Amino acid sequence: MGRSLRLAGGGGGVVVLLWLTLTAGLAAQRPAVSPALPRAWTQDTTISVWLFARPGVSLAAVADRATALGARVRMRSRWLHAVSVDAPTAALRLLARDPGLRRIQPLGRFRLPPGRPDPARIAPATAVVCDAVGDPTYGPSEMPYRQLHLRPLSDAGVDGAGVRIGILDTGFDTQNPAFTGITVTAQYDFVFRDTVVRNDSADGASDAHSHGTATWSLFAGDVPGRLRGVARGATYLLAKTEDVRSEMRVEEDNYVAALEWADSIGVDLVSSSLGYLVFDNGFSYLPSQLNGDVAVTTVAADLAAQRGILVVTAAGNSGPGFRTLGTPADGDSVLAIGAEDSLGNIAAFSSRGPTADGRLKPDFTAPGVDVCVVVGSGSVSRLNGTSFATPLIAASAALVKQLHPGLTPVQLRAAFRATATNRAAPDSVRGWGRPDVAASAVFPNGVVANAPLAGLLTSITPTFTWSAGGVPPSAMPVAYRLRLARDTGIATPFVDTTLANGQTYDLPRAVKPGAPIFWRVDATAATGETASTGRIGPLDVPQWATLTSLSDPGGSVTDSTQPTFTWTSPAIAAPPGPFSYDLFVQRVGDPFPEFGAGGLTAMSFRIPQALERNAEYRWFLVVHAGADTSLAPSLGSFLVVDGGVPAATLLYQNFPNPFPGAGRDSTCLWFDLATTGLVELEILDLRGNRLRRFIPGADFPPILTAGRYGRGLPGGGGGTCDPRLMWDGRADNGRLLPTGVYLYKLKAPGIVLFKRIVFRGR
Repeated sequence: MGRSLRLAGGGGGVVVLLWLTLTAGLAAQRPAVSPALPRAWTQDTTISVWLFARPGVSLAAVADRATALGARVRMRSRWLHAVSVDAPTAALRLLARDPGLRRIQPLGRFRLPPGRPDPARIAPATAVVCDAVGDPTYGPSEMPYRQLHLRPLSDAGVDGAGVRIGILDTGFDTQNPAFTGITVTAQYDFVFRDTVVRNDSADGASDAHSHGTATWSLFAGDVPGRLRGVARGATYLLAKTEDVRSEMRVEEDNYVAALEWADSIGVDLVSSSLGYLVFDNGFSYLPSQLNGDVAVTTVAADLAAQRGILVVTAAGNSGPGFRTLGTPADGDSVLAIGAEDSLGNIAAFSSRGPTADGRLKPDFTAPGVDVCVVVGSGSVSRLNGTSFATPLIAASAALVKQLHPGLTPVQLRAAFRATATNRAAPDSVRGWGRPDVAASAVFPNGVVANAPLAGLLTSITPTFTWSAGGVPPSAMPVAYRLRLARDTGIATPFVDTTLANGQTYDLPRAVKPGAPIFWRVDATAATGETASTGRIGPLDVPQWATLTSLSDPGGSVTDSTQPTFTWTSPAIAAPPGPFSYDLFVQRVGDPFPEFGAGGLTAMSFRIPQALERNAEYRWFLVVHAGADTSLAPSLGSFLVVDGGVPAATLLYQNFPNPFPGAGRDSTCLWFDLATTGLVELEILDLRGNRLRRFIPGADFPPILTAGRYGRGLPGGGGGTCDPRLMWDGRADNGRLLPTGVYLYKLKAPGIVLFKRIVFRGR
């Protein structure tokens, strides 16, 4: 839509008419209104709000509409597609029916909870002075370097050079000698619309810039023997966004405007030790609204991340209760920082998560208790707050960014997560914990397992590969320790080897089937930093041979007395490969093989010796891989059936007997019929009483043709037994019979035959 035009002498009425014309197609729509607003509409007052325009509605049109109703435009945000205004409640009631708007919500401000002093605002006169003791370069400010493991980088001269950092705060004492030699690319006062970020006469406080100066000093300050900033080589954009005149109120529109301003100039990361929670007239964001999608500062910070800017912000000082975060700490792509002391204990005041939608916050912790900061010209004192943990993490990110300029915000977060103290069990108190910055810089991508990953191995001599990209030359060479084990803790490895700079390992011996395999790689750089893949697996080892013929678990049938046996094998490297095979055929119940052939190399073999018909067999392979062997037995037995007419009527012993047994819960009933005629097949008790009749019955007529019964059919997939002639220990009525000895009887033309069955019960 185009911009509304103001006509000379037309007044606001013309603007309103033009606005209604522009939005005529949206007449049936009304904006969503924050629940905080209607409660204030009964009062005659002015409220600061954000007006979110619908797609296609220009911000100029929204601003003109609001102005025509008596509102004062504060700022326009192209990122949010919204306008911030100070609007009378009468105007808000009209805007709440405006179809050109998508949402209206109050402007958030930060105010101290009643009775709670802000750790960041302790007067220097009462703060503990940081004396020049300890390390001659870092003095008492060495503690954060030690806790975050920054010294390997700082001592090597890594200082954030080439990294552009934006800081949003109360103002900055740019004339303090602690910042001599620091490059400030741009500075702007968004409170008083000025190009100077030091104290303004309108601030009404001589130390308005003290908080911002203190946070900046952790980046760039230098007080010899007492404080050394982490990233003095970086360039800075300084934005004064906080209005200190009323209990440190910080208006959201200043924050959003400063982010867009920093992006327009160009920054790599933004640090803000600020939070926004309370609205005008005492309203505040509800815990349910801290979901990353409501607060404009949060939305803007996430949009900054989408543009490649890492946003680091304070979690807040409202702990120890859960869900005490402020905004924009609830942002998905924002690093929310909690505070801990020099021993790694979480600070009681450090705000906790999670967010309203259940995401873990804070993201990380850093020293925020008794941290040495600049509090005046040549003055360094110890202060508390997540305000100071935040710049330490942001400055640490700048060092990593210097070494790895291509890392995105998400990749920087991943690098910190991989080395942080709480990475094994992140929670809503510490998040991932305190990162090891030197390790993150040496292994920004961690150590990544490439193959094999969890699942079935395709080779029994697999090649293990991993990668650790981005290791700087100063940290080379890297030693990699590879361990393989059957136990989940990898406590008793069967391979434990170290490779210098290698990222691949060929297993020299074939691994046998059995318990799954787990593996991990631990990397150690020449500078001492470490990283790990963690445990990878489980990896299932395949059988060295999988029998593909006459190996059905339920049994198989063939009509060939000289069957062909086939199998497959997984890949194997040479050496120890290729495979060789010894094949054996064994009659069930016989301890010795009936046939054997050794030294086979093909995966198919037709035995030259004829097997007996109507006998049950099993077969197996002994598989050789170099000096190692593995047994591959058939999963079930097989039977060679005779398709011809039997010479005599026979009743075979049931099998298994006793039953259940041999992995079967039923027993098979076989018989041969030499002459076509009337047939009866029944189960009897020892007194001759019939318990179960199979023939005649639902599956068989009274008259059967000559043939062989009870066997499975070749290629029919029914196993060695006909399921219609299998007894499960039940009577005709389904009643389970007691354990005992029973008879089964075959009556055929000219003959009656009996066999004894032993039923073990169930």
